[in-house]
Amino acid sequence: ASGEVSNESAEVSQDDENKVVNEEDASEDDAEAAMLAMLEDLPEDDGKAELGDIEFPAKEPQSVSNVEFQHLSEPATIEETKNIDMLLDVNLPIAIELGRTKMSISNILALGPGSIVELAKLAGEPVDLLVNQRVVAKGEVVVIDENFGVRITQLLTPEERLKALGEEK
Repeated sequence: ASGEVSNESAEVSQDDENKVVNEEDASEDDAEAAMLAMLEDLPEDDGKAELGDIEFPAKEPQSVSNVEFQHLSEPATIEETKNIDMLLDVNLPIAIELGRTKMSISNILALGPGSIVELAKLAGEPVDLLVNQRVVAKGEVVVIDENFGVRITQLLTPEERLKALGEEK
């Protein structure tokens, strides 16, 4: 008896599945029929229309003129000033270069306490003031109390200094 009940429920399930599938087929058939009807309503086109046969709306002639641009004076100086203002508190390394020379490796290895290295710069010549390894000024060596210092004698303009600091070495 219990086997018969399960057969009936299986038959009902199969009928339900067929009904759902048939409803989906019906809705697809309806959509296809509607699309075919819309295609029939379109005007006939034999595919032989040429560009000359197409009617374009008439346009009035357009006037053409040259464009004149304003001449810009200094490029964005206000924005450059803002950018520079942000950098004013940055610390940079400063070095004073008394002079330079070249030595062979054997002479360098022979250096010891009391050795004297002769520079290629004369006594009393201006020394170079370097910021970030770039020369921005020249000056003379002075003694302040017990410390050395440099009195600036020649200096690049602020623009030249900024340019020198911005260049890659």
